[in-house]
Amino acid sequence: MGRNNRIKISGFTLLEILVALFIFTILSLLLAGGLHSVIQAQSITSQSAERLHQLQVTLLLMSRDIEQAINRPIIVSSGRNEKAFIGTYRMFSFTHVGLANPENIVRSSMQHTQYRFDQGALWRTTWPVVDQAPQSRAHSRQLLAATHVSFQYLDKQGHFYNHWPKEVDSIREPLPKAIRIYFKLPSWGEMSQLYVIPQ
Repeated sequence: MGRNNRIKISGFTLLEILVALFIFTILSLLLAGGLHSVIQAQSITSQSAERLHQLQVTLLLMSRDIEQAINRPIIVSSGRNEKAFIGTYRMFSFTHVGLANPENIVRSSMQHTQYRFDQGALWRTTWPVVDQAPQSRAHSRQLLAATHVSFQYLDKQGHFYNHWPKEVDSIREPLPKAIRIYFKLPSWGEMSQLYVIPQ
């Protein structure tokens, strides 16, 4: 072959390859940081949505139960009679109607329920029957993680008490007029709800 027919091969220099690798590394770091931020934001959003769902379910359950409270004393598993409504600063138990019966089983629509704040959470406990046998077993469910939950009870004169019954003789007023509930939730602060009991 002659000199004019030689094939010329062109390529990248080592410096050009190093510059391209440097740019690619910077872009990869930026993209990885952005992806991490998106994943972290999505995780925080999911956690907040789950906490909001738990709060909504809790408020709905409490509203449904409390607003259907009735004057129905019970017999506990030890055989002792218990008043229709007993409340303290951290717990209250009562009987209410409205127990769901999707399978149409022959049973009462009444249920004995307790709400209590214990070990950094609000719990709901129910019993399978209103008048309990010695072998009756309660079912407890954690509703909501909280820093603080407390209860107060309103009488007919418009005064709040930290316990119920407010007197030893509670025949004339077996149920409070309303229940005020204070919540203190992590990162969300304080809130309160007032549930009226129809008389």
